[in-house]
Amino acid sequence: MRNTALKIITAIGLIGFVVGPAAQEQAFSPKLRILVANDDGIDSPGLHALALALSEIAEVVVSAPEENCSGSSHSSEVFSGTHRAKQIDIPGAVKAWAIEGTPSDAVTWGVLTEGQEHKFDYVVSGINGGANVGEIAHYSGTIGAAMEGAGHGIPSIAVSQARQSSHEVACSVVVNLINRLQEAGAPSGIVWAVEVPVMKSGESPEIAIAPMSGKYVHAEGFDTKEAENDDGLIFRSKLKFEREFEPGSSSAEFFAGKVVITPLRYDWSDYEEINRLKKWNWK
Repeated sequence: MRNTALKIITAIGLIGFVVGPAAQEQAFSPKLRILVANDDGIDSPGLHALALALSEIAEVVVSAPEENCSGSSHSSEVFSGTHRAKQIDIPGAVKAWAIEGTPSDAVTWGVLTEGQEHKFDYVVSGINGGANVGEIAHYSGTIGAAMEGAGHGIPSIAVSQARQSSHEVACSVVVNLINRLQEAGAPSGIVWAVEVPVMKSGESPEIAIAPMSGKYVHAEGFDTKEAENDDGLIFRSKLKFEREFEPGSSSAEFFAGKVVITPLRYDWSDYEEINRLKKWNWK
């Protein structure tokens, strides 16, 4: 498995970035400390591939939900009740926790229990099995986990890919993005959302930097039937899939076969609207 990770790192030069000497030195010098989380659960192959790849450039701690929590967004359960945390072994991680809770809860646990004495340089969430491109990001537990990291003031990355067996390209992009952020600076309060389309292992993708736009799947209604014992209704969503989007949007670039990076803000405030409302007479 170590050789697989090294193949991932050496594939960095294939993805369309130019890596400077400082980044190359960083890529093989484990000076960073990274918290890895996800929403697919602690047993996810994407999580394990990511932890192993990042262990080549950093000390890796994993904190992830014990169960699949897809679609949980930035929800949390730790504000009430008691929960379980279990330490397990994951290749590439110096410590790994399986958390009873949501993806954002797992990040909270990791940051507050493993990141107090020695701070984390990054939170990386993924690799999610299934694209979270465009407006679907609002539903994503992968994005939510990264947002929790950003809320703690830690530069955070969320990485998702179209369903495929290989994680090589996604790992390469994340490692290279971290290297470049190390060189150029990583502002706080931002989540870098990385979306990888179906690609062959070793394939050199085109990178697109694009705004979040487009919704590739949405519910347009429901199929319903009576539940047993007259206990309400059972329903299933009727899904509609879109493939035509505004040119230059993240969804358009993704479905054109490009790896998309979209910076998202933790702060949802619309400052122009704040300034407009302040001018109103509220008395």
